[in-house]
Amino acid sequence: MTVHSVDGNTWLMKLERIKLLSSQNQDIKFNNLGHIIDLKMLEEQYKELDSKKAVGIDGITKAVYGKKLEANLLLLLTKIRKGQYQAKPARIKLIPKEDGGKRPLVISCFEDKIIESAVSKILNSVFEPIFLKCSYGFRPKLNAHDALRALNRLTYNFNEGAIVEIGYNKVFQYNQTLRVDGISKKENI
Repeated sequence: MTVHSVDGNTWLMKLERIKLLSSQNQDIKFNNLGHIIDLKMLEEQYKELDSKKAVGIDGITKAVYGKKLEANLLLLLTKIRKGQYQAKPARIKLIPKEDGGKRPLVISCFEDKIIESAVSKILNSVFEPIFLKCSYGFRPKLNAHDALRALNRLTYNFNEGAIVEIGYNKVFQYNQTLRVDGISKKENI
């Protein structure tokens, strides 16, 4: 049975259900979460994407993709459902760092950004409830400044202990982007 929300976004209801199940049982295994991706979800991810972001190797912008939005999203959804979706190669731009080195910035094609956003929403629903409160890395609405504020609070609240700085050289050099190869297949994630 599918429960429809007031605005017709069943995918939101499914994500809330997954979040609830994940928070109640950390050992739960989710299979085949690709069914959550529907036309409404893809449309919402399209709307959320910034039109000012750099374009991928295909040169497609949000405006160009949006001219035939419904047809493009229907075709994309069909490819996902049939297991025929293939992410395009990403463009890599090297960004200078203060220390003279460079860090890679991965720029996906626009359609891939839509899928990446949808998959990110699903994975956040699965894993966000089980992250520790003290975990700040690569989480929605949390950043390094939040971690520093928490560290500052803890430092002033306790009179004992020490703060140790450990530099892990290039541990997070690449922003790992999950591709949806196999998301519509019955594979464990």
